[in-house]
Amino acid sequence: MSDSADIKAAADRLKNALESLEQSIGPKMAEFSRMEKLAAESENFAEDRSKLAQKLDDAMANEENFRAREEDFQRLAKETTAELDQVIGQVRNVLERD
Repeated sequence: MSDSADIKAAADRLKNALESLEQSIGPKMAEFSRMEKLAAESENFAEDRSKLAQKLDDAMANEENFRAREEDFQRLAKETTAELDQVIGQVRNVLERD
């Protein structure tokens, strides 16, 4: 064989090896792309979960504030009712004397 023929044969073997490598890497690259997409979706889900957890925490804190306000309102309503009852009683006593 001549050097030219050896070089051509080596180039053909290299070309075939590269084609074979490309064929075997193709499915791996597709799988890698799919896994990258899944990883991105997973990150998005984690971010959404974090945001939802924060909103839930905020809602629970608001609920506690509303509950405390409602208790204050109930206490004030009872106090007001008691004061009104006392005033009504005093008015009745005054009216009954006359």
